[in-house]
Amino acid sequence: MVRGMNLCSWIGLIVLLSIFGCTKTPVNTEQFEPINDAAELAPAAEPALKAPPSPKAPVKPVGKDLSTVRRAITEKELRKLQEKDPDLEYYRCIEILCRLNKKDKEYIRQDMKRKRPLTVPKKFSSYKGWSPLPANIADAGKFPRLILVVKNIPFLGWYQNGKLVDSTYVCIGKMNTWTKRGLYTVKAKDLNHMSTYPNAYGFPAFMPNALHIYDRVWIHTGDVTGPNCSHGCINVPIAPAEKLYNWTNVGTAVLITESLKDLGRDFKTARLEKPNPQKAPPVKEKGKQDKGQAAANETQKQVPRNSNKAATGGI
Repeated sequence: MVRGMNLCSWIGLIVLLSIFGCTKTPVNTEQFEPINDAAELAPAAEPALKAPPSPKAPVKPVGKDLSTVRRAITEKELRKLQEKDPDLEYYRCIEILCRLNKKDKEYIRQDMKRKRPLTVPKKFSSYKGWSPLPANIADAGKFPRLILVVKNIPFLGWYQNGKLVDSTYVCIGKMNTWTKRGLYTVKAKDLNHMSTYPNAYGFPAFMPNALHIYDRVWIHTGDVTGPNCSHGCINVPIAPAEKLYNWTNVGTAVLITESLKDLGRDFKTARLEKPNPQKAPPVKEKGKQDKGQAAANETQKQVPRNSNKAATGGI
């Protein structure tokens, strides 16, 4: 059959094959992506370099939360604190309130019972071992022993070679000028001093553990009803007053400053008095008392034993 085909037949066959092709279905050329010769010739782009991570800022340790609020607080609240923290037993919490409010325990408990507002820490655990006084004072290092009284707090601390030994809340003069700023020395010690001023019951005030500072001003065991409750003396609660008395020597430096901000200035400008030890009061014969001491003892019989007023007073 192929041999019998003439030239015209061959030409027609070739034309048909060129038009319809050999496949049954037409090819869709749009499915192929166009070839980009320029893209083939361009060098491959290098991957972008990532910037090294910036070093993290050092995390600051979280400080103690010393924030406070003015509100009434109950004994029940204080006793519940020990359930969460065994160290926060009831009387330790009372002591924290004493240090914040500058009042003795009996007055704190009275205020709680009567629902009077007190300065209360938001977090009692932050106040374990708390003191507003600095633990170290460089300028105090020149004094082997130094008693520091800060009036605007008011707080008293005693330092040995510039390091805080202990501290306590205190009461100073009702008027700011009654307790004078200055650098003094302990002139005398008197374990059982009697004041020339009467106590709350009209008797000569008994001032145990007394340290004479200047004029008629002493540091001594006294009733602390608030930050400003004396005639000029520095009243100290019973337990710390005993510690302070035993630690202090005649000639120990005493700095009374208006505030902690004034410390640097006071150390530079205040002049230390030359120690002039006074003779200690004569020792009384056993069994004998002077009229003042007898009156003070009589007062103690009339006043409840749990009151500081029974034993102390002062100017």
